[in-house]
Amino acid sequence: MKSVTQLPEIGNLPDLLRFENGEAVQTPWDWKRRRTELISLYSEYVYGYMPDKAKETVEWQLREDSETGGKLLTITISAEGRSASFSVLAGLPAGTAPEDGSPFYIEYWPWHYQNWFTKEWVTGFSDNCRYAMERGYACFQYDCSQVSADNETRTGAFFTLYPYAEEDPAQQRGVLLAWAWGVSKIIDALEAGAGKELGINPELSLVGGVSRYGKSAAVAGAWDERIRVTIPSCSGAGGVAVFRTDNHGKTYDLTSLGGPAEWENESVNEPFSNLQGGEGYWFCGNFTRLLSARTLPVDQHMLCALAAGKNRHMIIVTGIVSEGWNNTEGQCLAYAASQPVWDLLDCGEQNNMIIHLDGHAILHSDMQVILDYCDACLRGIRTDSFGNLTDGMRGNLFLQYNRDRLDPFFGPYLK
Repeated sequence: MKSVTQLPEIGNLPDLLRFENGEAVQTPWDWKRRRTELISLYSEYVYGYMPDKAKETVEWQLREDSETGGKLLTITISAEGRSASFSVLAGLPAGTAPEDGSPFYIEYWPWHYQNWFTKEWVTGFSDNCRYAMERGYACFQYDCSQVSADNETRTGAFFTLYPYAEEDPAQQRGVLLAWAWGVSKIIDALEAGAGKELGINPELSLVGGVSRYGKSAAVAGAWDERIRVTIPSCSGAGGVAVFRTDNHGKTYDLTSLGGPAEWENESVNEPFSNLQGGEGYWFCGNFTRLLSARTLPVDQHMLCALAAGKNRHMIIVTGIVSEGWNNTEGQCLAYAASQPVWDLLDCGEQNNMIIHLDGHAILHSDMQVILDYCDACLRGIRTDSFGNLTDGMRGNLFLQYNRDRLDPFFGPYLK
């Protein structure tokens, strides 16, 4: 790997389907090798290296939580002579679980939280988790702060096991990766027997998060191929928004979403310097040393493509009028520019994007669409309206209604 100071600027989007040696990616087998190459690049320059799970042992315990009516799943991981634990709040759907177990939704959010809309403090399950349980899905409220504090102290279960090493770039892992590691440990625990105990199928996972948690949800979906449905919401720069774009000052027609015919994004997009500065702890050490975003050998269409697979799905969710900071058009570009990999793997219909008018959240209306889609694709419950459902998950705000206003990078992906 090159030193960050030796990386050349790349003015265009880095080529998703071309190896670092210049050879073209032409087959699914080629993509498997390219995928490994991209994980290495993201590990070195953006998020840090995921620990070797083969060197970890995972144990779990379940107990009733009288305060919430759920169950606390405590996961203990041992590695390299150290041990650390964290807990997630599990909720189960009513009735008898299917013979092979219920699908499950992991939501990045503590079970003691402030409701964004009412500003009241709530203890228990979020509205989206309660709705998922009503629809037959188990859920986990994932308090990722137990895995890593959301600050530069680098404390929590992950950094207890894998201390941040100032002198070793390979050990300078970011918090977004640490949180994603926690998602994988939940699945490990389910595979180790907690799934059977809870009536949950470890193979039927949905993972979602909003804002910084959406960034980490995208990382989790990129690294862990067991995740069936990756749902990054309002994730912006460092999530699924392409670093090399900027939609500040651009005007869009939002009438398809019930908004104005001419809406201008007056907000700046989150600057690269902001990610490297006050939020630098989200990323690996090398990321904070990059000379500019254009020296990155990757961009976020590649992160989206890493979630692709024959049995895998991506559902990007975001608003528009509330998301100037998060570059909604840049997120749509990542979605569209990742499509060639989904097509190469013969699963092109499994790459999706929902855009709502307003709301820094996965709205209830979004959750309805997501679970209707997952009912069809994971549970075999498909209605005649499935085609109409998926037609609305194609980034239509941009790719259908604002084609003439898009960044030139969209050119190859407008078919």
